[in-house]
Amino acid sequence: MYQQSVDRSHGSSRSDLILLIGLIVAFFATGAVVFVLENNLGSKLPRYIFIALALIALYLIYRLRLVGYRYTVFFNEPEPVYDPRFDEMMLHEDYPYPVGTVVFERIVSAKGSVLLTVDRSDIVALTAPGGASPAGEVLRTIDLSCTKQAKAYSLYFKDETGLTRVLFAPDSEFLTGLESIMNS
Repeated sequence: MYQQSVDRSHGSSRSDLILLIGLIVAFFATGAVVFVLENNLGSKLPRYIFIALALIALYLIYRLRLVGYRYTVFFNEPEPVYDPRFDEMMLHEDYPYPVGTVVFERIVSAKGSVLLTVDRSDIVALTAPGGASPAGEVLRTIDLSCTKQAKAYSLYFKDETGLTRVLFAPDSEFLTGLESIMNS
């Protein structure tokens, strides 16, 4: 099994700290401007505009920093490993899906909700960014890439609606696992 998570910001802890400091400074600076405008204009309108801007900023941070996607490919059986607590070989990982399954999840912070599971028997093709689509009309496209469509890989598979295309942004290890289940 191999899992990969992607998000739109590709942030680090340093960029998170800079974002937090910037938000605090912007909040208090905008709040000061709002109070000055309220006193000079004699109206509560600047306060409502400030609240609307703060809510929009929170929504954008939620969408760009906390929401992402997790891809999982089950390409081999779990192997037992030595556990010194019990002094024996133990199987620590039970796969919730059979080997040969690809799972796409939407994650918010650390919680994931499964959007799509694809069995290896349903996979038609995997194409690199800019690659040609397989024969057949694509009836549905699902974008789970967090990148531009021109930079996303495409996984084509058949489901109950017909040929579906999933756009995603895998790393090389994920691609290796995906190709191994496609070739087996």
